[in-house]
Amino acid sequence: MNGFELNTTIANLRDLRASDLTDYDGVYLGDIYCRLYESNFLEQLDDLKEGLHILHDQGKRAYVATYAAPRNDFLPKVRKMLEASVAAGAEAVEIHNLGILRIAHEEFPELPVHVGGFANIYTAAGAEVLRGFGAVRFTPNYELSLDEIHEITTACGVPLELLLHGKMPLGVSDYCFLLDYEEKWRVKCPDLCQKELFLKQGDWAMKSLGKGILSGKDVCMLEHLPRLLAEGHRHFRIEAVSESPEYRREVAAVYHAALERAIAGGGDVDEGSWETLRRHARIGLCNGFYFGKSGMDYQGLRPEALGSLPTISRAES
Repeated sequence: MNGFELNTTIANLRDLRASDLTDYDGVYLGDIYCRLYESNFLEQLDDLKEGLHILHDQGKRAYVATYAAPRNDFLPKVRKMLEASVAAGAEAVEIHNLGILRIAHEEFPELPVHVGGFANIYTAAGAEVLRGFGAVRFTPNYELSLDEIHEITTACGVPLELLLHGKMPLGVSDYCFLLDYEEKWRVKCPDLCQKELFLKQGDWAMKSLGKGILSGKDVCMLEHLPRLLAEGHRHFRIEAVSESPEYRREVAAVYHAALERAIAGGGDVDEGSWETLRRHARIGLCNGFYFGKSGMDYQGLRPEALGSLPTISRAES
């Protein structure tokens, strides 16, 4: 054991097969935003079973995601997905919705539950309620600062999984506005949201996955790993569901090495790590809301390490 758990998210079997997972400890399978996302693990149950077997064969913790904003007509498929996950040996399911949490707790009590970021965990009291439904790990709401997150862990001692790097999930819509551009761009669903699509106005930017909206900048907590470890956090996420296999591999290598150094007492970050992160940051780097800022700012020990970052002046594909 390396003293921490570094996880990521992968939406389909194609991306899983293309990804080098050497520096990850676990993977959440499935796209949480849209049922039509290309070959979504949550809809292709044979693929889901194969994906779980692949992770087990590689010695990784095999987790399954669920939809952030499900509707009633999702529930029969969700039940089948949970049944398939149990049968294939999933080690936990990540849940954002109270109804699905109740289904998992009552119908699949042997399956541990991780509560996802869209469940809106703002307080220790909220975490305690969900523990009563079998939840064993929580991702706090992305708007919380590190100080507020520390209050939750101090009050109830629950293990939290924190976003270390990648596009920060901001919201989910029932309608995919990208469908309005199918004719103009001559790209059809489900290929449309596979493109790199950014919406930018001045310094403000978001990345669109169709029904899912993410931050345009990559949350970067590379300089702050010693603090996170000192405050007791050991479960971390690199959010790469919409990224390339190269992004997934290279960013994980940076953070895995940095976490090992931080655990050993070293907090220095080499220039090669910054170069890797800068190269993959299409819009730039930020700290999200961890330091009580707007979500777009970067607060670090060496802000000059950010160097010159690329910019995008319009929506791109």
